[in-house]
Amino acid sequence: MFATALLAGSAVSCSDYLTDDPADKFTNDNFWQSEDNVKTFSWLNYDTFYGYGNGTTIGLSFFYYHGSDYRVDDNLSAFTFYQMPVTAATTNVYSWNEYYTLIRRCNLMLEKVPTVSMSAEKKNHYLGVAKFFRAYTYFRLVQKFGDVPYTDKYLAQDAPEVYAPSMPRAQVMDKVIAELEEAANLMLVSDDKNATANKYTAYAALSNACIYEGTYRKYHLGQDGSAYLNKAKTASLAIMNNPSYKLNADWKSLYNSVELLGNSEVILAKRYLTNVLMHSLQNYTNTSTIQYGITKWAADSYVTTNGLPIQQSGNAQYQGDDDITKTFANRDPRFGKTVNTTNYGYKGKPFGTAALVSMSGYVFELYNNPATSGPDVTTGGRNYTDAPLFTLSEVYLNYAEACAELGTATNNDLDISINKVRARAGIAPLTTNGINASANGVLINDPRRTSALEQISGVVSPLIWEVRRERQIEFMSWTTLRQADIYRWKKGDYLDTSKNPDVNLGARIGTPVGSQTQVDANGYVKIYPASTRTFEAKHYLMNIPTNDIDLYKAQGVELKQNPGW
Repeated sequence: MFATALLAGSAVSCSDYLTDDPADKFTNDNFWQSEDNVKTFSWLNYDTFYGYGNGTTIGLSFFYYHGSDYRVDDNLSAFTFYQMPVTAATTNVYSWNEYYTLIRRCNLMLEKVPTVSMSAEKKNHYLGVAKFFRAYTYFRLVQKFGDVPYTDKYLAQDAPEVYAPSMPRAQVMDKVIAELEEAANLMLVSDDKNATANKYTAYAALSNACIYEGTYRKYHLGQDGSAYLNKAKTASLAIMNNPSYKLNADWKSLYNSVELLGNSEVILAKRYLTNVLMHSLQNYTNTSTIQYGITKWAADSYVTTNGLPIQQSGNAQYQGDDDITKTFANRDPRFGKTVNTTNYGYKGKPFGTAALVSMSGYVFELYNNPATSGPDVTTGGRNYTDAPLFTLSEVYLNYAEACAELGTATNNDLDISINKVRARAGIAPLTTNGINASANGVLINDPRRTSALEQISGVVSPLIWEVRRERQIEFMSWTTLRQADIYRWKKGDYLDTSKNPDVNLGARIGTPVGSQTQVDANGYVKIYPASTRTFEAKHYLMNIPTNDIDLYKAQGVELKQNPGW
């Protein structure tokens, strides 16, 4: 499949630079002449960040992870209950070939930039840009496939190295982390504000890669991941100590702003411009199209404003979910900013002039912006709100998680990270002794933390549990970030409906209007009444496409299939 991807590199947009072309087109010999050319060449790399989608597509994933599958515990698709695959697919064009096409572009860029006439500072910056994209692409390949072929050279299409065997994931990740460190050292502090990658984008990517690898090694491999967790702390602090980065006062503005350029919380954004690049996310959440919807499992994760879980907060805070008013009373304000707090909308009972409906009854409002009302909202492919890609809030929570996982978290560590996120949200801060967590002077003891579901793969400390909850709530719309978290923590059982029934339930509506929506004995929406989903250990990695295994075999190279496939 690596070979397939390299060959595919000559067929994608802007690949005129990669092949032999007619004299009236750019070639490798005549293109690399100026800084402007290098900058233009690097722009296509940003397409790897999906943001809110492109044109008539919708994107709720921010990054490509497992294709467009929303296999998470927080939100269920309005189109189909995504099942875990049972048999190995023959092809997987996007998630493999597209990544290796990008890697090939980066390898070419690293080869050619030193030959271009520009300042040493700019050369270093664009070398850092190429290293950033190459490293982060390998990171995502490892997340999906584990062991993957690795090359750091621009190869001729008939080079024998094209059919390189897979490199162990641990070695690839060590290369990823080393290269992101190099990128951070090479790149400029600021380049086009947050519209293009800069030094702090590399630090954010390094923070993400290190928190992933440290926890993956701990929970999947039973290894000591502390070296990676400490690197995550260091990378996070590089951003946290920069006074230019500050949280927005309004959390919702990260997701519904027309303009994120220069936003103090956003480290990298995907820009959308009218009639240039647009999306359809607002159209999707503001028309009669049946939306995906958050699950009961997700809704029950929102604490009350005193910082305590609903099962522990007391009747004075949590009023139950008998009706919609009680459901949102005294809850984490992000709950009410994410979905409509006045009406449930489900099949048989839409609401508003747009007849809004979701699969779970909870109707999304997070992306709504009154300033973008009208045809540009209700027409597919005409939405132009910007999408955040790397944010300060994620860096804060990476830092807090690294401290919690290391068992070294102090109250100061929480105050400079997670408590800033909680303060912005409007909920009480956490305190800790390094293992336990308290809010408002009450020791937190969420019964879900020690439930039978958690015991399947291992119960974590109260502090780790609360940090994980904060990530779930803060990034409720980042479906692939949530999926990556679940997978690295080895918590795939969250997705299994027999082990976690709440993942297939929605709002508590009581007796539904009409017969299109079914409820359980307690009045909760059955999102997919006739469907179940099973999660197996093999699903932590995607299968290696069998066509590519055959392609390698024909060249005398064994490309091993992932376990269980």
